[in-house]
Amino acid sequence: MARTMTTGELRRWRTAVAACCGVWLCVLAPSCDRDERPAEIRVITDRTEDHLAPIFEAYTKATKIPITAVYLQEGLISRLESRPTEADVVITKDADLLEIASSKGLLQPLASRRIEQVVPAKYRSPDGTFFSDSYRGRVIFYSKDRVSPNDLRSYDDLADPRWKGRVCIRSGYHDYNLNIFGQVLAKNGEASTRTFLEKLAANLARRPVGNDRDQAKAISEGACDLTVANSYYQGIMLSSSDQRPWGEATRVFFPDQDGCGSYVLLSGLALTKATTNVSAARELLEYMVQDSTQDFTTKLTYAYPVIAGRPMPEINRQLGQGQPQVHDGVFRICEVPLKTIAANREKVIRILDEIHFDQRP
Repeated sequence: MARTMTTGELRRWRTAVAACCGVWLCVLAPSCDRDERPAEIRVITDRTEDHLAPIFEAYTKATKIPITAVYLQEGLISRLESRPTEADVVITKDADLLEIASSKGLLQPLASRRIEQVVPAKYRSPDGTFFSDSYRGRVIFYSKDRVSPNDLRSYDDLADPRWKGRVCIRSGYHDYNLNIFGQVLAKNGEASTRTFLEKLAANLARRPVGNDRDQAKAISEGACDLTVANSYYQGIMLSSSDQRPWGEATRVFFPDQDGCGSYVLLSGLALTKATTNVSAARELLEYMVQDSTQDFTTKLTYAYPVIAGRPMPEINRQLGQGQPQVHDGVFRICEVPLKTIAANREKVIRILDEIHFDQRP
């Protein structure tokens, strides 16, 4: 006579059957892999929420995978170090920060054939831990009424005594300026960079304050005539009703077009070392370099795409007008290795401290 199972035995039997069936379902349908269908993808970023949120929404709509993002103003590396398991993906406005993160062992190799195929090698890190999906020039904005492009040639013009009291700039310690000053140091050496920064500080019309658009606003109000800003701000300002006067009052000049070229800032994207959602997180990064996403990103942010052949925004084609070396917004780029920029970061900070840059004039 067959024995009737107890309640406990019946529960264990059902569990075993479910597990067995689950194994066969996974064999027949690999998509059941938890790594490929996580509850969410977690992102930590210092980029603007207005620029990333629409992209994340489109991704979630297409894949049904929600993205939870933490948006930071600063301190990205410190956050990664203190909370290494907080995110699957890190996205930054400055890829040199990911060079630092990689050196600290906070990232893992992407291992993506798709990214290797479509992203040029110069926009991928040599160790394979991060890549860029866009870039923007860090260039000179000048008053269209008080300055001619014929008056400008290079970044050194910002330190020329003839512009004394006519230059505005944001804090020298902001990531954007630490990056560009690090590139100046790579090109010219520490002694020349110190001299450049001292002379630049002596030319300031006011103490470094605000963001890049605040400097363009100051130019429109006549407080200064020159500044250093990211090229995409021209498109952003001209597309905004309240900021349009600032964009209309300024023009963009790409320095050193007859030399090394203008400095650029690269975005950066990577997988965190601690993520267990590797496949899904990698797919999000691959999504960021699809043609449609590249087109959407550049249209939204006025940055330049890294994928060859993708169109740039029409406003970008107008940048650099009056410069014989710039055609349809295409300019020569001075390519400085991110490893070098990251290595120069502390040197630049030391110089800024010693000359009291942010306390000038």
